[in-house]
Amino acid sequence: MVNWKESVNGGPDPAPSGEPFRRGFLKKIVLGIAMFPIFNRLIGQKGDHTALHAIQRKPFDEMRPGEILGAIAEGPYAFVPVSPMIEWHSYHLPLGTDGLISEAICRLMAGKHGGVWFRPLSLGLDSWRGEKQKERWGFSSDEKVFGMNFPDVPLTSEYCKLEDLKIAVKNRVEALRGIGIKHLFLLNHHGGDGQIPAIEELGNELTDDNMMVHGLKTYQFNDLTKEEGFYGVGGHAGYSETTWLMAFRPELIDLTRLDPGELSVREMGILHDKPVIEEKWNPGNVSSLVANRLKSRVIENFSAYLSTVL
Repeated sequence: MVNWKESVNGGPDPAPSGEPFRRGFLKKIVLGIAMFPIFNRLIGQKGDHTALHAIQRKPFDEMRPGEILGAIAEGPYAFVPVSPMIEWHSYHLPLGTDGLISEAICRLMAGKHGGVWFRPLSLGLDSWRGEKQKERWGFSSDEKVFGMNFPDVPLTSEYCKLEDLKIAVKNRVEALRGIGIKHLFLLNHHGGDGQIPAIEELGNELTDDNMMVHGLKTYQFNDLTKEEGFYGVGGHAGYSETTWLMAFRPELIDLTRLDPGELSVREMGILHDKPVIEEKWNPGNVSSLVANRLKSRVIENFSAYLSTVL
């Protein structure tokens, strides 16, 4: 029988052998298996990339405090989409198209660089359509049209006032100060009247010495050319925006809801530069190959932007 105390104090340990060693070894294995989930949780909050990437697939509101702090320790970023979630986008796209595109980009960026991402702040500015716009889209001059609330579509879009947008965004930003976030990205995909400058101005206004707030639009990260297959044709819910949603949430599109051939702007609620959308620019003709190219380019360019502000 080995006197382990003497061996520790008086010279090199002998090679362990016999039943006591086997029992002790087995006990350590059992204890290690029992403790593994606890160690895994602790490691996951302190930098294990597999665990963190699993966490970062969840939006902020589904995360526990330790998960939030661990994700911010991995990357001191917050990605906040600011775009409407209830706005007409014709029959083939969901009403939340703008917010869903912004949200998907935020989720991918947090998964790639660390940090936390949010569900969209459903906020959208717009205005009454002017005479030239109404003429371009086939409306009479006496028809009242606000935003995408076209008289021929069955659902009403939700918009807000500039003051409401500012209050909601400021509330979100203030809630995220002092928890280790160094860069907060307000990401907008909505092109309604006044939205883009409002988000940019809020970014400048809310930045302080401890946290930089970036007022961004998704479009600034797309530099695909016609030679690469991207055409910025057909505004809201049109050819280009359908390509955007196909890039980031393709499962939400139903192109069978669009008739082949020409389409009426006012009947479909799809913006274009004339009252009738030519067959070539029918959103049903968008390319999944180009959409995948758009997804890669946007994330690549957003990542490059992030590296320049660190």
